[in-house]
Amino acid sequence: MAMILPEKWSQLRLPALGGRPDPGEQERLLKLFWNRAELKKELQGLDDQLHALRAKLKQQENASARVQQQLDQLEVLLGDLARGPDALVHYGLRALWRACREQLEQFAGDLKRQKQDRQRRQQLDEFQQDRAERLQLADQRLRQAEEVADAERLRLREREERLARLAYFWHYFRRRKLLVEIEAQRQRCIVAERQLADMREAHRTIEKEPWPEFPGLTIGGRREVNVAVIAYAQTLYARLAAAGLAMQARLASNRSVESARYGDIDACLARLREIDGALRLVRAAEGVAAEIRQRGDRIAAAATWRSESETVPQPSSLPPAAGGGTADANVLVEDYWDVYKVLLR
Repeated sequence: MAMILPEKWSQLRLPALGGRPDPGEQERLLKLFWNRAELKKELQGLDDQLHALRAKLKQQENASARVQQQLDQLEVLLGDLARGPDALVHYGLRALWRACREQLEQFAGDLKRQKQDRQRRQQLDEFQQDRAERLQLADQRLRQAEEVADAERLRLREREERLARLAYFWHYFRRRKLLVEIEAQRQRCIVAERQLADMREAHRTIEKEPWPEFPGLTIGGRREVNVAVIAYAQTLYARLAAAGLAMQARLASNRSVESARYGDIDACLARLREIDGALRLVRAAEGVAAEIRQRGDRIAAAATWRSESETVPQPSSLPPAAGGGTADANVLVEDYWDVYKVLLR
């Protein structure tokens, strides 16, 4: 054993101090470093998302608590015989306000679609007319290019046939002169063929032109829609102003139910019956279109605009919303039925 052990020393490979590191090992270490950095980055992102979700959850819990508190207060309020009818009138007025706003939104949406369809059809008609005129011009130029190309090819063929007839040796000088003419004619044919190809490509390009994108309603179109919407808002106000429901609905939409005071139970029941009739009046279509048209004409004649790009008229330029001795209001200044949210910008 003592004889064998020294022979084994030569087979041992000890790492050399200060030697070159293994490139493969360096690459593996580098990958581990970057993977660790990416994992830390993803973990930080997940922590941020967790904190954001916890904040949203806390906000939702607070909102739910406030809603539950409001429901509890409303339950107590409705259970009070002296205050319950006031709450019913309050929410009836809010429902009346909401019904008027929904009528405005539906009216504005329908009118906007009609204007868009009309302007889109006009745009397509103008595009098709313009394309038809350009196609007609392209047809004329194409026919001219075809005639020129046919004439140049015919001249080349005539010269080649003439050259074929000059077969004897005494035609040598005439053939040489004719060959020059034929080469020049071939160049003219190439130019004519190129022009013909360009005309055909131009014709195909015009034929395949896609329909233009619709840019949306013009400023004039949006103004027309807004004038009609304001006229409708005035119409709704005028129909509800006589009984005082327009003003009360506006106040109810901006106040809490706790501040609602509408009188004793008999007065509240009478107000509820008026609200029910007003809801039917708001949704009735009889005579509305004619009144909107009349009011719209007056608004369009009197309206002024802050700039050429403005689509909402200046409130001070609007004619009165109601008449016949009823209390008047400016539907834009007081934002009746949330009209500003409906108007097109």
